[in-house]
Amino acid sequence: MKKLIIPLLVCIFSLQTSAQQATQVNLTIQVGESVDIITSLRGGVWPQTCVNSDSQVASASKKGTNGREWTISGLKSGLATLSFQSVSGPNTTTHDIYVVSVVEVKSITIPSNLSLILGEEYTLSPVITDNGAVTSLTWQSSNTFVAQVNSEGRITTTGIGTTTITCTAHNGVSAQCVVTVNPVLITNLTLNEVETELTVGEKTQLEATITPDNATDKSVTWTSTNENVAVVDENGLVTAVGSGSCMIKATANDGSGKSASCLVTVEKNNKLTVTDMTQCSGGRGVLNVLLSDEETIMGFQFDLQLPEGVTVAENGSNLMAQLTGNAVNTHSISSSKISDGLYRFVVTPQGSRAISNANGDGMTITIDVADDMATGTYTMTIKDIEMTVRRTGNVFVDIHPKNSTATLTITEAVMGDVNGDGRVSVTDVISMNSYILEEEPAQFIRKVADLNGDGKVTITDMVQVIDIILGR
Repeated sequence: MKKLIIPLLVCIFSLQTSAQQATQVNLTIQVGESVDIITSLRGGVWPQTCVNSDSQVASASKKGTNGREWTISGLKSGLATLSFQSVSGPNTTTHDIYVVSVVEVKSITIPSNLSLILGEEYTLSPVITDNGAVTSLTWQSSNTFVAQVNSEGRITTTGIGTTTITCTAHNGVSAQCVVTVNPVLITNLTLNEVETELTVGEKTQLEATITPDNATDKSVTWTSTNENVAVVDENGLVTAVGSGSCMIKATANDGSGKSASCLVTVEKNNKLTVTDMTQCSGGRGVLNVLLSDEETIMGFQFDLQLPEGVTVAENGSNLMAQLTGNAVNTHSISSSKISDGLYRFVVTPQGSRAISNANGDGMTITIDVADDMATGTYTMTIKDIEMTVRRTGNVFVDIHPKNSTATLTITEAVMGDVNGDGRVSVTDVISMNSYILEEEPAQFIRKVADLNGDGKVTITDMVQVIDIILGR
């Protein structure tokens, strides 16, 4: 029961005659609400009385012992006039008239449906009838995993789905709003590659970039338009399995319809590779160029890029490069220096024979390392590779395999280790003997062969190498 002390100075007017005087107060209360009043009547004969025009709308009951305190209660909506009377003198009656308007919450109006995005907030503003009716409201969500609501009707979304928000007045009148929380959809999807070239067996990692960052579901499904050319796993790792072209596609799983694709072109595994090597500063070594073929290769060419301080050795005016295996009899090499550190090699058939690693075919290139080459690791690259292959009959096609790189490790020279393998052994003695006989060993570090420092490599130096081996 709500208890209020109602002052008498609300909408007051006075009526006065020689026989009576009256004071009127307009009062609005809710159904079920009670308020306490103190009348303005003074003196007279106690107790006071109350005349009620409609006792079903409002009631009045005495409170206290002085006869001026009353409690007015709202029973149902409507209008009632309560006249409080007392005798203040001979033939004089005093009136306090309370015109009581009793109102009741008959309905609450809020949106019946509401669609929100996960992470969004929204405040419901209920409309209450009857006019003048007030009430305390309670709020409740049927599924707090989808949305929560506070005491002021503010909705906070917490998950995907549907929940019902109920607003209830003190007298049980309520209204409901069905709230649907939708995901934040992807607006844009891109890949880190839009086009790539692979060889059979090669892999590449595709990655999807999603916009916006707060998209609810960022997962994608990966597919290949031709799995005979390339396959892709659930993480976007592409593996080339056969020559041809296909599209690798990433499709958003959130129903946004967004997707992105990468064109993958796969060549057969025709390529040249160079092997890693270790050499001492001032040394000479052999760089192996290996052939990996899946088709009939008639010839090829490439450029060799060497780091500063490393050059292709020369024999007279010719670069020191030679074929290996059966290619010695079926093909020939032409070579030239394009610029500092860049050399070009062209391998052509002498007849109609193809070149194949099945026959041990390949090539070697002799390189020299400068005396002042700093120790460390360097990169050697075979690039701009072009191969001529025969597909069927006399149909020839040019293909362009990817670049191939190798690591050149430069170490400190060891006196007597003329072949640069990191130890002094009989092999070094044999290499020195070949050098003395002017037979040009494939690997020979002249500065560590001149053990006595006379500027020449002689039998005396070779004897000292033998002494090193024997520990003398």
